[in-house]
Amino acid sequence: MTRNGNRNTFSGRRLDARALRFAIIFPVLLAAALIIGSVLISAQLPHGMVFPWGGDSVGVTTFLTVGVAAIVLIGAGLGSQGARTSLPRTLRRVLLGLAMAAQLSAFTLFVAALLGQGAHGGLPPERVDGFVLLMGCGLAAAMGIVLAMTFKPDEQWTPADDLALAHMLEAQEDPTEANDKLAYFLHPRSSVILMILLAGILPGAFLALISPWILLATVLAALLAIGLLCATVTVDRTQLEVKLLGLVPVLVVPCQNLTAAVSLDILARDYGGWGPRKHSGSATFLSYSGAAVVLRLDDGGKAALSAPSLDIADELSTILNRRAGKAPR
Repeated sequence: MTRNGNRNTFSGRRLDARALRFAIIFPVLLAAALIIGSVLISAQLPHGMVFPWGGDSVGVTTFLTVGVAAIVLIGAGLGSQGARTSLPRTLRRVLLGLAMAAQLSAFTLFVAALLGQGAHGGLPPERVDGFVLLMGCGLAAAMGIVLAMTFKPDEQWTPADDLALAHMLEAQEDPTEANDKLAYFLHPRSSVILMILLAGILPGAFLALISPWILLATVLAALLAIGLLCATVTVDRTQLEVKLLGLVPVLVVPCQNLTAAVSLDILARDYGGWGPRKHSGSATFLSYSGAAVVLRLDDGGKAALSAPSLDIADELSTILNRRAGKAPR
């Protein structure tokens, strides 16, 4: 499959070949220019070179080796990241622009050192020629901005496109299943949050007479307890996932391992209590008593998680029952 003639080929590539070639070739050319320039003025450097950041004098060869390595590593290292098609288009443009500015600045720095320390008209040598450095870095910044604004990342066929195509084809067979996704945020009720904060702050306030660190510790403990009751819940065609504070997975149930789901109004103590729990082959995440979805797994275990309302619990159980036992496609 092609787009825009033969310019963009959907072949599953993870790298933009043209951007990668540019990211590698341009710093190599800069490094070659630095070497050529140093050869032209090598006769004016009988005592070697001092690095732009100072230190003892070293040979011109050592100076060039460090300069070439800095230019190539900075340019190719940053620029090659901009060739990754898995990154957002805007980020790729920023990375290539940053690579351009950084490698030109590194090139300018070493050139300014060469010109500053070379013998020129009887003037005293300088570790770095400030005028060259200022003008070169200004050009580097401008070139970086221009490249970031003008670079147009190739559109590549990615795994996300494969998934979208699969969803589109399945939607033609069953439009309902194409929308099997849901996400929401769980947090304890306001009364519970207030109770936990008071339980931490009030004793800590009295004990702060002994040490203010005790108050800080009790407040942090209260916030930690609240955080353990907050999570994001997402379900799609492949799995149900509960992440503590949206970061740490605490409950993952693949749809193919699911037998059935039912929405209920439950008491948290009947399922082990609040927060993430694992016991007797069951796994739960309950932020409060009330609306929840209880799952039965194919290995005989159970899982349960809270829902903001019975309506959302019904919607979640409907999606899970529709996807139960089905392998991801």
